[in-house]
This record gives sequence, C-alpha cells and structure tokens, in this order.
Amino acid sequence: MKAPAGGWLRAATERAFAPVAAVCLCAMMALTFIEVVWRYFLDTPVTGGEEIQSFLLGFTVFTALPLVTRRERHIAMRALAGLLKGRAALTQRALVHAGTALGLTFLGFLLFDQAQSLREGGTLTNFLDLPVAPAAYVFAVLAWVAAVMAIDRMVALLRGEAAPADQPEGHA
Repeated sequence: MKAPAGGWLRAATERAFAPVAAVCLCAMMALTFIEVVWRYFLDTPVTGGEEIQSFLLGFTVFTALPLVTRRERHIAMRALAGLLKGRAALTQRALVHAGTALGLTFLGFLLFDQAQSLREGGTLTNFLDLPVAPAAYVFAVLAWVAAVMAIDRMVALLRGEAAPADQPEGHA
C-alpha cells in the first residue's frame, strides 16, 4: 500500500492540536482543583473561574474535533453498517464523510456568524471583561479544519488508502 497523499496534513493536525487539547484539559483539571481548595479554605470562588472554565472547555472540544474526525472516532452506530459489504460499505462510509464535512462546514459558518455578532456587539465576559468574539472565530476555524479532515478521510477512502471503519488507523 502506498503512502497516503494527505499524510502531512494528518501529521500536522496531530502535532498542532493534540498538545493544545491536552494542555486545555489539564488546565481545566488544575483550575477545578484550585477552585475546590479555594472554596474550602477561603469560602469564596475564584474570580472568573467559571469564565475561564468555559473558554478552556470550548478550546478542548474544538481542538479535539479535527483529531476525532481524522481518526474517525465520532460516536457511531454500526448496527446496520455491518450488513454492508464491498461497494455498498464504501459508498456508505463516503456518504458519512461527506455529510460530516457538510455539517462541520455549516457549523463553522454558524460560529463565524455568531463571532461577527459578538464582535459587533462588543460582547465581554461578566467578571474578567474578556472579549468573546476571538474565541468564537477560533472555534469556527477549528470546525472548518475538522471539515477538511473529513474530506481528507473521504478522499483517502475513495483512493483505497483508508483503514476499515472498525479498525484504528495504523492497524489495518
């Protein structure tokens, strides 16, 4: 089997987004721990802790989205997919990738539109007065990156470079 054409894209995505998602998740855990200790000993919440948690959650989810899409690890129902063989299974997987790409592209446009509204309204967080629009723009771009990953997986599938749906990449 020849090397996948989009291998550099997949590797770059992994190198760029996996550490960011891991750092955000670790920061969320650390902040939660600090908040619990802070509330126990000082009987007061960390100022802006919930806002920071919200941003970290968004960055964790949206930086992981391209990785999940790249590895085809979305929540899936394979009850009926097991009945499909050969060309029917290939068609079904290609249609799923195409639908995923369309859905993520649409989500990106909705997020971008929301970011525009937030920017125009000058929306800030309640306690820390952080602008909300930049995060929404980043989330839109990450949704589009995930859509590109879905298209990349579809192209790899149609070229015969993709692993079977039920096997992790590299174990085909």
